[in-house]
Formats: sequence, structure tokens, C-alpha cells
Amino acid sequence: MLWSDAESQPVDNLFKNINSINLDVISEVQKDVEPYDMVSLVFLLYDTPDTALQKLICFERISKDVETNNMNLLYDWVLYMQNPRNPRPTWKYEFLEALTICRLYNVIRKLGFDVSKVKKHYLPENVHVTVYIDPVKKALYKICESMTFEYFLKFKRTLKSYKIDVSEHNICEIIFLELMSKKFIKLGQYDSDAKKYNNYYDIEELAKIFDNISHFNEYAKLLREIQDQINCSSSLNPNTEAANTVVTNHKSNLNSNNIKKENYTAAFDDIFEQLNQLHMEDEPILNLKSDTNQLRIDAYPLKNRNRIGICCIINQEVFYPSKDSIQSHTSVLSDRLGSTLDLLALEKTMTALNFVVKSESNLNKKEVFQFINKVVREDVHTDDSVFILCIMSHGVRGHVYAADSTKIKVDDILSLLDSDEVSKLHGIPKVVLLQACQVLPDHNINIRIKADGPKSNFYLKKLHFLIYWATAPEYEAFRIEDKGSLFIQCICGIIKKMAEHEHLSDIFTKVTDMVTTVCTQLQRSQVPIFKSTLRKKLYLK
Repeated sequence: MLWSDAESQPVDNLFKNINSINLDVISEVQKDVEPYDMVSLVFLLYDTPDTALQKLICFERISKDVETNNMNLLYDWVLYMQNPRNPRPTWKYEFLEALTICRLYNVIRKLGFDVSKVKKHYLPENVHVTVYIDPVKKALYKICESMTFEYFLKFKRTLKSYKIDVSEHNICEIIFLELMSKKFIKLGQYDSDAKKYNNYYDIEELAKIFDNISHFNEYAKLLREIQDQINCSSSLNPNTEAANTVVTNHKSNLNSNNIKKENYTAAFDDIFEQLNQLHMEDEPILNLKSDTNQLRIDAYPLKNRNRIGICCIINQEVFYPSKDSIQSHTSVLSDRLGSTLDLLALEKTMTALNFVVKSESNLNKKEVFQFINKVVREDVHTDDSVFILCIMSHGVRGHVYAADSTKIKVDDILSLLDSDEVSKLHGIPKVVLLQACQVLPDHNINIRIKADGPKSNFYLKKLHFLIYWATAPEYEAFRIEDKGSLFIQCICGIIKKMAEHEHLSDIFTKVTDMVTTVCTQLQRSQVPIFKSTLRKKLYLK
């Protein structure tokens, strides 16, 4: 960590106008500061996180209703800095540095300073250089600046798994202040006289979260570097460069799989064109065999042809780390782009078959079981003939992942569907479709075609189940980001074509044949597999 001392600059040069900054000037400056910049300045300047947090919460609320100038946040800060009991003579330099970090160059210019010289002195873009502003705060401010709305939502959901509810806060700096107040982030305090920090910093829990949010690995590394340099330098001269701690970057070579994007994309484009034909053609294939004349003898009865049953769909597309996943060292899970297309295809297909469709997306582990329970208890009717559950997510052998990156044992889901508490499902066929994948953060990250990984091998002990995995154990399944997964799209296309004539096991056999044939042509290994304890043939029409 590098420090530069403001005192080393000639007062009659860079800081010749520093004494012109006073309370009256601060009052005028506040009028030129936008609300979002005011939040950043308070975040950087206030020493006590609790005080800053409470003021910004009030500021966030009233700024929507009245003029933001009614809260004199900068004025109040200066009054505190000038407290006769403990005055801080450096407050003007701190204020100028905060303005520079926030790139409020118009304000700096109005104060009479040369912007280019101020920038050279404070180096606002270099998070490793600080004068008076806390270096971790400077780094956190930079993180706020680069935080997209998508990752901001993930960050909030991750914090909720730590029992930190920041759902009411829509500003990143306020959330960081909340974490400081709860000691989730621990900052020291710089002693300008001793020129060292009087407490050790601890940002490791935050760094672990950033380790597990895609594209934030570098921020985790940066925060650790700053923390270690400050902690190491607490007993050193601040102008002495502390030794950097080497942090291992677990990100592997993005091209390690050696897949040629162009070849596979073209091949998949051809396959999905065939699937489109399956979806578009409405006329049934007349030469397909039909077992419908045997329905009453060896098939499950369809009690109500206007309502076959319930199709419950869980689409896990956006993933975020949670406390449990971080503690279990779960690999960072990438978002499953293209999964929404599978959701839409399933909803359309099952609705056309007279199923009532209930779907939810991006559920954590607890919410998955709550949703299934709710559907079974509130939406399943006594005259329903079939219950279908489809889960689309990442997965490992015997498990699928919830949106909070925690594993759910598939056998636990099957047990739920056959428990005493869900008696409505007893005796009727239950079909479970599992499009699960295991895409590591360093695997196929820049390729549109994504591999869906190892799947479960389990033994069914209960009746009336038909479980269909996208692929057999130890094999992968594939999804293309702008078209959906091969498995789900094949199911929807072939069901539409064959549901009038074939029972579900034969339909799934056709899906398995089509998927494996396609993947063999692509020299990729995907073998869908279904296991059944059905006692009769199951027709969807």
C-alpha cells in the first residue's frame, strides 16, 4: 500500500486555496452535488459506520419527497470535524480527496483548484494509493461503481443467507455500511499522528462472497491485498511498502476444453432446426403404432380429459453464493443462459396437453420444497390423473442445485412426493424430469454451448414413479444459450408429435434415441436415462 502525505505538497502550489473551504462554502457545495454522489461522499468521509448508515437511510427516504438540500450531510460532517474537543485539522484535505475519488471535478474547479494537479496527487483511479480516505472504503466505492443490477441482486440474496436482510436498501454503499455496522466488515482507524492504523482490518467474509460471484474474483483479491498491507503496515512507517500477500486465483484457463465454438454451434443450429419442424408440424404421423385401443386394459386412467393434471416446473437460471455453499466450498455456479427458453417450451407443451402449469424460477433450497409442497397441497385436485415435476438446474450425481448454490438430494424430493402429507398424489403416476448440469466457472465459460454434468444413479423403492434424467451418470448434457437444452427441446417436440399415439415410456425412448444420435454425431457424450416403477402405460392424452 502506498500513501502520499498532503503535507509534503507546497501550500502555495497545489493547496493554495485550501483555507477558502469553510462552512459557508460547504453549504453552497451541497447544492451542486447529486443525491447519488452525496451518498458516496458520506460513505467515504464519515468515520463511524453507524452514524453514516442512519443518516443515509433517512436521506434515502426523504430525498424522494422533499428537496435533498434539507439534509445538510456535508455541513454536519464539517461541524463534527471542527469539534473543539477533538478537532481534525486535515478535514479539508479529506474532503478534497473524497471529491476527487468521486470525480466531482466541477466542484473541485469551483473551489479554485487545478483538477489535473489534484488528480495527480490523489490518483483517484488507483485503489492502492490513498491519503486520508480509508483505503478499504476507496476500494469498496470502486466496487459499487462497477456493480451491475444483476450482481447487486445476487449480492443481496447472498447476504440474506447470512441472516443479513438488506432488502430495503437499493444503494450499494448503504449495504456496505450495514455490513460495517454489523462487524461483517471490520475496519480500523487511521491515526494521523502515529501514521498507522490502530485496529486490524477483517474483510475476509466479504472476500469469500466475492470469490463466489462470477467476475468478482479480482475484487476479492484486491480487498485481501489491501487488508494484508494495512495490517502488516500497522507497525511500519506508512511510506514503507508492505509485502504483498499472494492470493491464489482459482480461475483456470478458459480454453482448457479445446472445443471449437464455430463447429459445435453450427451443428446445434442444424439440430434445433429439425426440432423447430417438430414444433411447427401439427399433422400427426399416421404410420406410428397406437396403443390407444388398450387404454382400459393396461393404461392408467385419465379421469378428466379437460384437466389431465399438474405440471410443476422449477427453472434455476440465475445462481448466487450463500453462506452454506461458501462454507462447503461449492464451486462458483454460472448462470444457465437459455433455460428460460426451455421453461417457455414446457409451459406451452404441457398447457396444450390440458395440464395446469405452475412454474417458479431461481428458488433457494428452502423455497424449492416450499413451492412443491404448496403446489401439491393447493393445486392438485382429486380428479387429476398425472403429476409432473420438472427441475432444470446445475447438478451432480444424485443432486440438483438450488439457486443459492446448495445441493438438493433428488431422493429427498421423491420422498416428499410419496409422503403421507401429500396423499393427493398417492396412486397416481408421478413423472420427474431432471435437466441438470454441472458447469464449472472455468469450463466452457466463453462458449455458447454449455455442458450439463454428472447425474444421479439411484434405486427407486416406491411405485408410480417415472424419473427421466437428461443424461446417465458420469455423462454430460448440453444446452445452447440462445435456443435451450437439447433434452428439454426434444421432449417438447416429440411429445407434441407422439402424445396422441404413444405412451410416455415409448416417447422417452424416442427422446433418448434422438438425443444420443445427435450427440454421437457431435462426438459428445450425452445419454438420457429413465427409470420407472409405473405399473401401467401412461398416456398424456
